Amino acid sequence: MSNTKTAPTQKRAIETQHYFSNLEHEIVRKLHDEAASDFGREELIRSTGIQDPGLIEELGKLGVTADGLITLRLFPLVLVAWAEKNVDSKERETVMAEAQRIGIREDSTAGILLDQWLQVRPPGLCVDAWKRYMHELFRGMSGVAQQRLILLTQKQMTSVAKASGGILGFGKISSKEKAIIHQVISAMRQQTQTHA
Repeated sequence: MSNTKTAPTQKRAIETQHYFSNLEHEIVRKLHDEAASDFGREELIRSTGIQDPGLIEELGKLGVTADGLITLRLFPLVLVAWAEKNVDSKERETVMAEAQRIGIREDSTAGILLDQWLQVRPPGLCVDAWKRYMHELFRGMSGVAQQRLILLTQKQMTSVAKASGGILGFGKISSKEKAIIHQVISAMRQQTQTHA
């Protein structure tokens, strides 16, 4: 008897999971459509002041809208999470906790985009978009603010790297994770020299 009750319950659970998966894919598709539209690009320019047409075009291709732009601030955390070829649940939790700390809700445009990047490895285009975004961001920041952002990003990336527990669960950072952290921090420091 318990098998007959379990089968419908499992079927409902699978149907519910399928429904939410389809809904999420539809939301992500709409984000990409909005970001790639003329209106979406104009809104991004208007809300951010970014004047780099190449960056605006790249952001549109990536599905980044004006509401979702803050996700680029956390893109280095996504890179660290993908360092070992997959994102585990502890890394995802750490990235999403950092997102909440800066005001990103999971059900917001930014939260949905960030979650998508943690489920499917973002394309290489994201790295270039992030670098160009940092260039634009650093342009309007003082040297002190730039240094604080670099240190915060390094601390957040290290937290994500430690979340998966390293080898044998001792919180070690892998050589791949260290390399990504070094590359990101070096790229950010290079931006400070550009705006010195």
